[in-house]
Amino acid sequence: MGFSKNSYLGRIWRYFILAGVSFSFAQDVFITVDQFGYRPSDKKFAVLRSPERGFDASHSYTPGTTMEVIDSATSTVVFSGAPVAFQEGAIDTASGDKIWWFDFSSVTTPGTYYVRDKSDNLKQSFYFRIKDDVYNDLLKAAMRMMFYQRVGMAKEAKYAGSEWADAINHEQDKHARLFTDSTNAATERDVSGGWFDAGDFNKYTIWNGNYIEMLLRAYLEKPRAFTDDYNIPESGNGIPDILDEVKWGMDHLLRMQNTDGSVLSVVDEDHASPPSAAMGNSYYGAPNAMSAYSAAKAFALGSIVADKRGNTTYAATLKDAAQRAFKWAEAHPDSMFYNNRAEYGTKDLAAGQQEIDTNYVTGARFVVKVAADFAMYEMTEDPKYLKRFEAATDSLPLMRQYGNWALDQYRIAHDLLYLLYLGYKDANAETKSLIQERFVSVFKSSNYIVDGLGKDGYRAYIRDYNWGSNSAKASSGLLYEKMENHDAAEDYLHYLHGVNPFGMVYLSNMGIYGAEKSVTAFYHGWFNDENPAPGYLVGGANSRYTWADCCKQYDADHSAKGCGSASNNALCYAVSIPVGEPHEKMYSNINSGWPIDSWELTEPSLGYQTYYIRLISNFVQEKGVDIGEKIDTESSSSSATNTAESSSATDSSSSNKDKSESLMISGPVVTSVHFVRNAILVNVSQESVVHIQVFDMQGNKVESIQERLLGNKRISLDALPQGYYIARIANGNAAKSIPIAIR
Repeated sequence: MGFSKNSYLGRIWRYFILAGVSFSFAQDVFITVDQFGYRPSDKKFAVLRSPERGFDASHSYTPGTTMEVIDSATSTVVFSGAPVAFQEGAIDTASGDKIWWFDFSSVTTPGTYYVRDKSDNLKQSFYFRIKDDVYNDLLKAAMRMMFYQRVGMAKEAKYAGSEWADAINHEQDKHARLFTDSTNAATERDVSGGWFDAGDFNKYTIWNGNYIEMLLRAYLEKPRAFTDDYNIPESGNGIPDILDEVKWGMDHLLRMQNTDGSVLSVVDEDHASPPSAAMGNSYYGAPNAMSAYSAAKAFALGSIVADKRGNTTYAATLKDAAQRAFKWAEAHPDSMFYNNRAEYGTKDLAAGQQEIDTNYVTGARFVVKVAADFAMYEMTEDPKYLKRFEAATDSLPLMRQYGNWALDQYRIAHDLLYLLYLGYKDANAETKSLIQERFVSVFKSSNYIVDGLGKDGYRAYIRDYNWGSNSAKASSGLLYEKMENHDAAEDYLHYLHGVNPFGMVYLSNMGIYGAEKSVTAFYHGWFNDENPAPGYLVGGANSRYTWADCCKQYDADHSAKGCGSASNNALCYAVSIPVGEPHEKMYSNINSGWPIDSWELTEPSLGYQTYYIRLISNFVQEKGVDIGEKIDTESSSSSATNTAESSSATDSSSSNKDKSESLMISGPVVTSVHFVRNAILVNVSQESVVHIQVFDMQGNKVESIQERLLGNKRISLDALPQGYYIARIANGNAAKSIPIAIR
């Protein structure tokens, strides 16, 4: 090859080859694992797949009789065993794949590993780690998503990373007007703060209340899971960053409240990329009962946490806001406001419909009221707030004879309320007994709950793959965790982390955290290319997804009408979309608006995100403090680096230095290096010159790049011919070499 096997490059390449690294992965991921890893005591299953139906059906695979777990640092086999056919070799209905499970739970030693087929070394999994705190950085990434979604805050490079930095956005929120009286200056008011709801930039009060509730319940359940080092502007202030994030949303809700206690329902934001370019006017919608109930819930839970932490002034403010919102809602329980409806004069006020119709079967409005009741009870310890639920338990499907669907993926919010009630000291004994009897009975008999655990080849069963299926995955995992089936709960995390038909992490741009295949694009008003900010949980597979009806018309007769013009018709074919796939494969990483309507597949949502945050917080190593304890601000500040991703997914003590991990360069400047999709990702904490040299396998230098960098930087190597190389990254006196493959 032109260099000695004992030379520096020769030693690196020998390690590279002995590690068995394969670069054939595209959609043909045959051995799926949680790409971030597992805790030592976890059950650990690799899911092996042979596609039989769908877009990848031509990529068949029959596993050998022995699978091996390889320590990537030493290239030694640490465990071997036989894969077990799922359902005796039947095709998994949801995915269209034949599946095998390989149990390697006995591997508990911390380190970095991969699974390979002994009979074919090119068939191997992505790398994964075994480590007690393997999920801690993922919780940080998921929480940081909410920082990126903040409205009215500049995203400085030292917090957001240079690639996602942006000036302050939507300052016009401080002068928003009532949509139905937009020429009246007297309606002008401050509705600033809060978060972009999803891929759209609008703000919906009822849903914001839900997001705050989910975050606060996550914190109340596991306060030590949350730390003060997420590298957001408030990091290092002695307050867990989840509470700083909650306060950003809570203060927005306080601005949305009127003096009579009512709460405005919605804020319509202008859209542009980046968000700071959105200069159009902001408008708000009138109050309604559901917004007041949801805000009361958020205010009450916030008051509880503030009081426990000794912030009595803020606790009193929130308690007063909760009581006024609840009082107004109780006086106006049928008050409704429909946005974006022409018949009500609100066409184009925001996008999603936040109003909830009265529906006896699902009890949707009743659930919102009860959630507020329960929060008010928790704040005041007054049993009167439990009476509505106790007097009308048959308002929820579980208490009526509607069969298995009473505990399905659409009613997990109900389930969590039941479980809350069962823990209340003032709960009525007869009501508790009824709930327990019905809950246990339906839980045992439901095809969705019990039988579902063995029905899914990827070990994370949901019945329906519809819009937002990943939210159903995260919320189902949370329900199992609350039912103390921790192994089942964690399997839902594994699905989102790569144990799925795509072998893909359903969080965006997670290469910096160790993922080798993660979401590259999703529907969002800000991120228009294939380099979105990290940590967004996307909607997921949607069996009902289809393009706009006008595309169907044009596809049927290729007429000039279709979507209205030839250029619009061309948009129907601008990207490849999933059509007729098995339900679990109805997904593609696309960010296209009308008429592709990719929001039905890939759009993130704070609803999905907060369910994921609450679920994963149960599996992190607890490094924070209890609610009443103080955080050491000095150690907290020193642990939060001024980079786009504080505390990257790296085990700096590990001897392994393979391409799947952050590779720490000694010193405080270059904090991590990754190779992902023909590019080197460098994370630089202080502005500094970084020198990158690339050598071919004969030792010839084929590329030399020197740049002054700060934050995250993606350095493309697409211009190099396909093949294997060694990249050397140097900064000052520190350097690191990594093997790379251009494909």
